[in-house]
Amino acid sequence: MVTRNRVKSKGMIYCTLMPKNNVPVGGFTEGELKFASFWVRHGDTLRRAVRWFVIAVVAVTWGYVLWTIVDAYAISYPRESRLTEEMWRNQHAIAGLESDAPAGIQTGSVSVFSATDGRLDLAVDAQNRNEQWWAEFTYHFNVAGEQTPRRTGFIMPQSETFVTELGYRPSAPGSRAAQLVVEDVRWHRVDPEQTGGRYADYELERFNVAFENRTFERITVGDRQVGNTSFDLVNRGAYGYWNVGLVLRVLRGGSVLGVNKITLTEVVPGETRHVNVQWFEPLPPVTEIEIIPIVNFLDPDAYLPTERF
Repeated sequence: MVTRNRVKSKGMIYCTLMPKNNVPVGGFTEGELKFASFWVRHGDTLRRAVRWFVIAVVAVTWGYVLWTIVDAYAISYPRESRLTEEMWRNQHAIAGLESDAPAGIQTGSVSVFSATDGRLDLAVDAQNRNEQWWAEFTYHFNVAGEQTPRRTGFIMPQSETFVTELGYRPSAPGSRAAQLVVEDVRWHRVDPEQTGGRYADYELERFNVAFENRTFERITVGDRQVGNTSFDLVNRGAYGYWNVGLVLRVLRGGSVLGVNKITLTEVVPGETRHVNVQWFEPLPPVTEIEIIPIVNFLDPDAYLPTERF
């Protein structure tokens, strides 16, 4: 489709045919002709730009790949291999520490004995099987839901001790069930330089005390009969002690009838001391008396100075 334009010139009229926009001329639109003209003028520049863009993308990609390979095998691998080796060493160190860690204190069942005036004597045996560790701890007993006062105790390496609460009066009469509650266990490693590498020999050297002439009899105190345990403490060793705790258990046919505890002060070397311990609760005939000493042999302050002998 064309438009006609008439032009007057010197009395004559000329007609020209002008194509409208986007009307095909020779098979091409005006837009196509303009794009072709732009491509002819700028095609080389565009081709170079695309070529350099592709080169840049390829260079960046290969650079990243090469950096990854260099980092994996030349930079990170040695560092990560050292970390793996350190982790392996740390695991072996932790395993060594765990294997050398102290085993827990072993306790038996709590024995409950009736005393006078509705009171109870509570006792339980405790064992420390560790050869190079001793422990301090805090404990109390749970008696049918009631808590006894908190006490402190200790136990030496490869030793047995007795944890006691004597003369406790529960608010609920007739309470007989009790459990031991151990808190705040503080383990101490034995110093080999102090013990010569073997604690058992160290203790034998520092505690050569015998308990001789053990007897149990009934005696009259005031207007009542009580049991009386007597024995002789004989210190045959070269060491004296400020305090020696003694736990006494009276038995009949292997069954424990009662538990008591006393403390002897200033026990000097070569001393023989006669000791009497009264039992105010009624007891059947006793056939055996056990005496368990309680001394912290690793505490320098437990020993009497030589000038006191």
